[in-house]
Amino acid sequence: MAKAFLYLRKKTNKVPQYIYIGLRVGVEQVGVSTGIKILPKHWNFKKGEVSQLALPQVVLPSAMLQKWQLSGYDIISFTNGYLYKLSKLVDSKRHLPKQTIEAEVNRFLNGRNEVEQFAHDLDLFVRATITENATLTKDDLTQSIIDYLTPKVERITLFKYIQQIIVDSTNGRRLIDGKQVNTRTVQRYQTTFKLLSDFQTKYKTAIDFDTIDLSFYSDFSSYMAKTKDYTPATMGKHVSTLKTFLNSATQEGVNVNLKYQSKGFKAIETESDSVYLNEAELLDIERLDLSANARLDRVRDLFLIGCYTGLRHSDFTTIQPKDIRQGKDGENFDIIQFKTKDRVTIPIHRTVRAILDKYNGQLPEPISNQKFNDYLKEITEMVESLQVLVTRSITKGGKTIEDVRPKWQLVSSHTGRRSFATNAYERGTPTMSIMAITGHRTEKAFMGYIKTSANKHAEIIREYQN
Repeated sequence: MAKAFLYLRKKTNKVPQYIYIGLRVGVEQVGVSTGIKILPKHWNFKKGEVSQLALPQVVLPSAMLQKWQLSGYDIISFTNGYLYKLSKLVDSKRHLPKQTIEAEVNRFLNGRNEVEQFAHDLDLFVRATITENATLTKDDLTQSIIDYLTPKVERITLFKYIQQIIVDSTNGRRLIDGKQVNTRTVQRYQTTFKLLSDFQTKYKTAIDFDTIDLSFYSDFSSYMAKTKDYTPATMGKHVSTLKTFLNSATQEGVNVNLKYQSKGFKAIETESDSVYLNEAELLDIERLDLSANARLDRVRDLFLIGCYTGLRHSDFTTIQPKDIRQGKDGENFDIIQFKTKDRVTIPIHRTVRAILDKYNGQLPEPISNQKFNDYLKEITEMVESLQVLVTRSITKGGKTIEDVRPKWQLVSSHTGRRSFATNAYERGTPTMSIMAITGHRTEKAFMGYIKTSANKHAEIIREYQN
């Protein structure tokens, strides 16, 4: 359930700003000035309160200033206590319509009791209505007052709610684990929203909170498999994203239909059939003579960095000299990852150090992931050991087929990350240490990610038995 929060509209102003009390009401945002001003550098943005400073620059309205002078408290304790009471008031009213909450906040700020505030607001409304319409009749005024007293609250639909999530995620208002939502997650939200919209148009049936059930799940899954020709993994991602929307709406009290929590309403999890490159194959790529083609030479070097760090394309292509730290036993990369915003420390492999030296510590300019993968195919096609045929089982359109092709055709920028994890695991590196770099939350998810074969598992176990 959303809670009231206190905020300033700007963080960098050099003059005092108003403190606002805010609350998410469905897809709408309540924001009312408290009448208190403070210098941004004296405001604790994380805690939403006046910072504990010797002389904070706080400007109180005249009525509140008198209360503070009579209270005997210091200005920090008085102001934070006042804001705390206001937050509690708003929290207790969060189930009410936006207009009602705003009226309650104004009543609190103005020091009027509930009846006085109601009479004050009604008087202002009647005066404004009469002023704006000179031909207003008694019956018209009566109806206007009735409409004012019984405002219609617009119902929040699933699609409106999703659109608001996308807006809030884009402008930074919505956070995940206290971190701003990254652009790729926003793109995933947008893609799933468009898919739902297309599905609604195709099946000529309204999709809303109350229509999400196992029947919807079956139709939606069939649409993704047969009409869109999606793989089970892609289908699972869209169902998972939809459940993210529904969970958020349920927590905020917007959705009360819990049929999506049924065991049958599940995001399909499939074991990835992607390839990895073993250490011998990586060495073959490293030994390629690409001196006559600077474009491919740069991509090969960046790809190897991905293979020896486990970083994503967005991270290994943007490494800077400032990301290098001297550790106890050698150099490390100390990087905040683009996707998760988590900080990760990775030892610098000798191959990576040689590449850094080759470019004097300043890696080539990054290119798009699409172009990177296109150039990478040109590189891997030159490697003799990657001409071996690989057989994969692919499910599309609800049908499973066997796909046979040379291994080089299956290599992409993400292969580097999977190769790092798998090779580290096969060398006997503790699973938790690898997961600290790859970011996998559970060992089950990690084991589904690495591509160690059954024969290799047997070899690893045999080594520990001898």
